[in-house]
Amino acid sequence: MTASNESGICGFLWLTCSQLVSCGSFNHICYQPNHICVHHSRCFVHPVCYPLSMMDQAICPPKTSPSRPGDGICINATWTQNATTVAGGNGIGSSLSQLYDPFGFFVDENGSIYVVDTLNYRIVKWDRGVSSGQLVAGGNGLGDQNDQFNEASDIIVDKDGTMYISDYNNERIQRWVRGAQNGETILRNISAIGIAQDDQGSLYTSDWIKSEVRKWRVNETVGQLITSNLSSPRSLFVDRNRSVYVGDTGNNRVIKVDDKTAEVTIVAGGSFGDGAHQLNEPEGIFVDELGTIYVADTRNHRIMRWSRGATSGSVIAGGRGEGSQSDQLFFPTDLSFDLDRNLYVVDNANNRVQKFLIDKNLC
Repeated sequence: MTASNESGICGFLWLTCSQLVSCGSFNHICYQPNHICVHHSRCFVHPVCYPLSMMDQAICPPKTSPSRPGDGICINATWTQNATTVAGGNGIGSSLSQLYDPFGFFVDENGSIYVVDTLNYRIVKWDRGVSSGQLVAGGNGLGDQNDQFNEASDIIVDKDGTMYISDYNNERIQRWVRGAQNGETILRNISAIGIAQDDQGSLYTSDWIKSEVRKWRVNETVGQLITSNLSSPRSLFVDRNRSVYVGDTGNNRVIKVDDKTAEVTIVAGGSFGDGAHQLNEPEGIFVDELGTIYVADTRNHRIMRWSRGATSGSVIAGGRGEGSQSDQLFFPTDLSFDLDRNLYVVDNANNRVQKFLIDKNLC
């Protein structure tokens, strides 16, 4: 078999295909503990999660896999400049049709959106086409009990609907099983703004206070230091090779930490400003399978696309000054894509989530 990072894996093929589930669509995550994402030639076109217990410790020689449809977003794709509002947008408030200072979010494979409704101290799920969301965590006011949050900031949702939430001011990471009335604290004493997960279920956190990023393997309570000496790190993204991308917000850049070499490189920005080669307090990050980087350039009120190795980016949404019109953003803090590669943006100061439809006519 071939791992999602294209290395060969030796394992026993005793499991039937019906016992296996697909990996995450975008960064090939396996949400089951102690599983790895592999290309299984007997079962599926798409990668599947295989138990580590069925793997031999020997690593086979590297194997080259053919390119697969959907590996990355077409570099010539564009997005409609006028977005539609898919969550919030009804002013500041606490009703389920409103948001108050939303920060992070997660878009699942069904196109449902889990919004960190920060100053309402809750997580709200918005399905496609609805005019109001449903409460899935918190909503019991500010606090440090297991059913409360204190300015949560980011979220991951696995295939079972389990949510991992960075509860920033409570200095903890919470795990909420689908339908639960309370969360479970799995990491403590960590001021995490951003959270991400790799294909083996390890969590990654960006600590705003300590200016560092750590990796936490399943059931581990002492994290591995990935990088430090940052300035107000926020959002994180982990690619299929387990390289880590960090929104080094105070340094106006995005950095990449290579998983194999630990080399740190600047992959977007690096100086303050509104030029095509600059960023102004970037927050949200998304990296596709081609290595193209998408950045929520927060204080420039725009979404930028940086091709692999590029020294400047291009604006794909916003960039028309702060505002509340359908072609404007006001402090965008996070971004993601659905399976069709439509763009979703947390438009923080407008208390809404915006959807920009993809246009593939030039692809």
